[in-house]
Amino acid sequence: MTETAPPSSRKPRLRDGTMRFGTFWPKAKTMLPSGKIAALNPDAMDLKNHIALAEACEAVGLDLTLIGDGYAPSSEEASGIGFQDPSLHAIILTAPLMQATKHLGIITTLHTQFFHPTQIARFGSHFDWLSGGRWGWNIVNGYRDYEASLFGIDKLPDSKALYEAAGDAVAICEGVWNGKGRVDYDGAHFRAHGKMRGPFPPERPVFVCAAASDSGRRFTAQHCDFLFASPATMADMPGVYSSLAEHSAAVGRADPPEVLALADILVRDEPGHGRQLMEDLLGSMEGEAGRKWAAQMAVLRRNQDTPEQFPFFAGTAAEVAEQIIETRRKFGVNGLLFRMPLWSAEEMLRLGPVFKLLEKAGVWVPPEKRGYSW
Repeated sequence: MTETAPPSSRKPRLRDGTMRFGTFWPKAKTMLPSGKIAALNPDAMDLKNHIALAEACEAVGLDLTLIGDGYAPSSEEASGIGFQDPSLHAIILTAPLMQATKHLGIITTLHTQFFHPTQIARFGSHFDWLSGGRWGWNIVNGYRDYEASLFGIDKLPDSKALYEAAGDAVAICEGVWNGKGRVDYDGAHFRAHGKMRGPFPPERPVFVCAAASDSGRRFTAQHCDFLFASPATMADMPGVYSSLAEHSAAVGRADPPEVLALADILVRDEPGHGRQLMEDLLGSMEGEAGRKWAAQMAVLRRNQDTPEQFPFFAGTAAEVAEQIIETRRKFGVNGLLFRMPLWSAEEMLRLGPVFKLLEKAGVWVPPEKRGYSW
């Protein structure tokens, strides 16, 4: 039996068996280490480009966007081509995107190693207020020592300790929000005592984590609404679901978190054009920036074999819709987070016909027909 979305002015959480779609926000000129891709994209330092893209996201029916963040470029070459540097801070970009939209869920990356949890709780309170309940927290520990050194951290702890610290951070944030500002917490990694000023979220915001380790998956199962997965191919996804189900059972959770699988997407009008262009773009990553990026992905994904490989959907609107339907049928994928090598409002609007075909196939329901639910 299909649930009906509850009436609410906030963005409700609803499991109705249909697909959810989001985008990995392009906070820099290019999200891939390629000068060729960078040359085709708009200026990331022009806020008008981000506002136009946000409006296009709502126009086509996306449910959410995830704004990643980082502090240090991976190499001088990366900075030279506009990969990762300059890039807009997730906290700063969140506010104008919220004001430019009415229903889009906006998930902000906040590092537990670089912000005290009380700061995160206060940022989250205000983002929840500013958006009317459309904010989510992407809980990131940080995994790059060269980035942590900017904060005076010579070497980050191992994965287990990082997620223990993240657990403390979650406890403090929830304590602040549930206690209407009053918190009294002593953890192994963080402490917080006293009362913080309001406002406070009337409901806990959505939590997301991009976890690949066992300790990370257990943390996600215990605390989060979504797992953000970055598979090398969609054939990896059944293993992700199985792992998350096991960790959920271990912490006494009946329904595992939903999963958003990262995939590149490119829609073109002429048959064959989209796939050829996608392959050309993905094949343009090379040099020091490409090698360092692949090394980072190997660490993040715990995948030494194909660290730079990601699944993609490319072709005409009909071809892309069929590829998504087949991915759902074959691998059980019910949530996708699109990374757009070519990003602009115009590129996003190309997804409109894809979603209409998915609706016709019965795998997707427009957000307005389900209360704009997560």
